[in-house]
Amino acid sequence: MLGRSVSSLVSALALALAAAATAASAAASPPQPTEGPLPGVTEGRRNSELKKGHATIVADLDNRPIQLTSYGTVGDPAQGDPFVLWAWQPDRRRFVKTDYEEIAVSPDGRWTVAHLESPGEPGEDLLRIIDRTTGKSRDVAIRLTEHTPAHTENGGIQYPQMRWPRWSPDGRKLLFTVSLARQGDRSAGVLILDLPRFTPRFIKIHKALVTVGGFEWNHDGTRFLVRHGRLGSTTVRLYDLRGKATKEYQVRGRPGGDGRGVFSPSGKRFVTACLPLEKAACVWDATTGKAVTRLPIAPSGRPTTLGWYDEKHLLISTAAGVGIVDLRGRVTETLLKIGRRTQVYLHFGALK
Repeated sequence: MLGRSVSSLVSALALALAAAATAASAAASPPQPTEGPLPGVTEGRRNSELKKGHATIVADLDNRPIQLTSYGTVGDPAQGDPFVLWAWQPDRRRFVKTDYEEIAVSPDGRWTVAHLESPGEPGEDLLRIIDRTTGKSRDVAIRLTEHTPAHTENGGIQYPQMRWPRWSPDGRKLLFTVSLARQGDRSAGVLILDLPRFTPRFIKIHKALVTVGGFEWNHDGTRFLVRHGRLGSTTVRLYDLRGKATKEYQVRGRPGGDGRGVFSPSGKRFVTACLPLEKAACVWDATTGKAVTRLPIAPSGRPTTLGWYDEKHLLISTAAGVGIVDLRGRVTETLLKIGRRTQVYLHFGALK
């Protein structure tokens, strides 16, 4: 009887500790955007005027494996603002208008790396590293011309450019696609920032296809991948962290890097936007490269949202807006409702 009582007590204690750990973990996670309309969203220009658009969060985004970190809207060129990036600020509990070109938030929610619109010296890119726990920030200058030279064309100098920051799943590395302005659809390589010092290192990867989206991480951050070939006939290549190609998949489409990324959390499958105009998502077996399933992507005039939500679901553009879709193509939950003509460019990342 005593042994049974002790066993019950131990079980109850274990459950209490587990609940406390879960609560502590939830408390440690930064608050996510709340339900309601996104500010500043437009339908684009009609009759030379901007019209108010419709994009509304309709689900509780807390305690999920993904985070809505920012979104872009069409601005007013007459005001010198053709594109506006809105970033979620957990401490203020709202989206704020920024002068950033793009941002990436680490999976633990601590770090924001912002790519500044205003460059530094010629051939120099500026990043702002923001510690969300302290609010402190510092700027880091990246001189890409130290790694890949500028070119002269039509009497002007074309400098290399870096785009599409992507955090590794463990939050210890940040990956940028590097290309030349005169060859915007072809890569010069990748730039990786290593934490905690955010030390940059360049890896030369010539002529990968980077039309819509560029280099992405695999599921555990030990490899990165990109599309190769020409539109209509492409493959997907994996590289190690020294830039050596380790595998090539004979599959169609652009890797989908939203949410938890191209690969499922286990690394067993990956997803691409695989039909012209991104009308479908194809899921592939990561060992064999064989097709697993193909799911429809709802057509829209805005960039496709596509990536993994968890092992059995994708984060994907739907007829209503953006939702969670199982591997049979069923929408299990709608996260955002978006008007058909609304011009909004959503950025989802992973969240630990």
